[in-house]
Amino acid sequence: MRKLVTCVALASLTSCGYIDEQRVVRSFAEMEQVAQTAGPDDGTTPRPQEIGEIEFQAIYREGDRVYFKVGESGPGVDPYGYVWSPKRTPVDDSNPSVASSFEHIQGPWYHWSDSY
Repeated sequence: MRKLVTCVALASLTSCGYIDEQRVVRSFAEMEQVAQTAGPDDGTTPRPQEIGEIEFQAIYREGDRVYFKVGESGPGVDPYGYVWSPKRTPVDDSNPSVASSFEHIQGPWYHWSDSY
């Protein structure tokens, strides 16, 4: 019985993204080093890049934010990932055809997703 409860709890944590979130949190120090060296509006990385324990599809700066794109909800649409915003809480200031959302994780780090 105890083994079954442990398996169910582990499956629940994994399916909820808890394990992935812990990998990201452990990667924040390395991600911040990348964010601090990202040039102003220098575009995206040309290929996927692994930082810490996470692989990112793109990393790019927009103003004082640096985006770490993990993936997309569908092919070529609705990107999501993490954003480093050390100066202020990010707000949806994108164009009207995009709805951006940000959820605070800790310090200057936020979950980010766009919906087109």
